[in-house]
Amino acid sequence: MSHSTWIIAGATSAIALQFAQITAKRGDQIILLARDQHKLTDIQNDLRIRYQCDVDYLLFDAEQFSTHADVTKNCMTLSKHPISLLLAFGVMNDGPASNHTAEEAIHITNANYTGVVSLCFHFLPYFKQQKQGHILVLGSVAGDRGRPSNFDYGAAKAALIPFCEGLRAALYADNVSVTVMKLGYIDTPMSYGKPGIFLAASPYDCAAACLKAAEKNVTEKYFPWFWRWIMLIFKLLPRFVLYRLKV
Repeated sequence: MSHSTWIIAGATSAIALQFAQITAKRGDQIILLARDQHKLTDIQNDLRIRYQCDVDYLLFDAEQFSTHADVTKNCMTLSKHPISLLLAFGVMNDGPASNHTAEEAIHITNANYTGVVSLCFHFLPYFKQQKQGHILVLGSVAGDRGRPSNFDYGAAKAALIPFCEGLRAALYADNVSVTVMKLGYIDTPMSYGKPGIFLAASPYDCAAACLKAAEKNVTEKYFPWFWRWIMLIFKLLPRFVLYRLKV
């Protein structure tokens, strides 16, 4: 079995942690990208002890766009196999979106969308050169339709869909897959204490489903699976009904 170098951006998130364990266990090289050096060091040491695998890390902030070029170059210097990229970072502010400040809304947009765009464009030439690999983006069912509770977050996640569709088409001839996972409730710190959470899936199951979808070249996938039908119904609701729902 040939190995890959998985570059995991947002590596300290719960889903990314499980994804790193799954890929490290099978012998892939892992490059962790995140802001917290202490957490990165702990994760690196844990993966090395558990799986005797090749793990490196680099400091990375999705909103510090001027640093992304150097981060990309350093990743390529460290990589020993064809690269694949997991984009697992993002933020969700508390409270209804209408109570957020302009600065908070911009922060949400940059952390969930603009950072993804920036990093993808920096890695794009390397994917075109190696003619293989996967780009895996963690989206959200919140992007399927705007809701009063989180329309700033939902808009940022929605913007990922046409971006990734175009990126997928651009890389089709280069044999590079682009997969967007439309995630429902996952049992992570981002969902802790949020009202209305139900049937939250485990981060491990989510990570496994993400990897499987990427390696099967799936374009978009809902996880858990039943969110496809929930969101179908939700998208069919008339506007006058949606406006009266407190969701």
